[in-house]
Amino acid sequence: MQPKANPLCPLCGEPNDCAPVRSGSFDTPCWCTTVTIGADVLARIPAAQRNQSCVCRRCAGQPAAAVPPA
Repeated sequence: MQPKANPLCPLCGEPNDCAPVRSGSFDTPCWCTTVTIGADVLARIPAAQRNQSCVCRRCAGQPAAAVPPA
């Protein structure tokens, strides 16, 4: 199974920095696996976009980090 090619945050429309989307493989570690994204944030994702793309760090309430270019 490959990640869905949805590189944008469903809440703000900005890049979500999803490493698996950039690499095309769930074997690639991603920033979101090391943080807890609050239920209140997840509840704001429109129903049609749930489980379709990742939220970005800003919307998840996480500090930004340098992301290497794809």
